[in-house]
Amino acid sequence: MIVQIVISVALIFAVILQPRKSGVGGGIFGGMTLANRSSKFKNLPLLSKLTVILGTALMVCSLLFAFLVARM
Repeated sequence: MIVQIVISVALIFAVILQPRKSGVGGGIFGGMTLANRSSKFKNLPLLSKLTVILGTALMVCSLLFAFLVARM
C-alpha cells in the first residue's frame, strides 16, 4: 500500500511538471503535450516517458494488490 502511495505522488508530480507549448505547469489543467497517439515511446520527452512508466507501475501494483486481497 505504501508503494502505491509513493507511485501515485510521483505520478502526480510528473503530470504537473510537464511543460506546455506556452509555458510551465501545463499538466495542471490537462493541456495537450507532445505525447499524442501517433508518437512513439522512444520519441517522447523524459517526463512523458516517466508518466507512462509510473502509470503502468501504478496499474500493475493496484491489480496485484486487488488480487492478493481477493485471495485472502
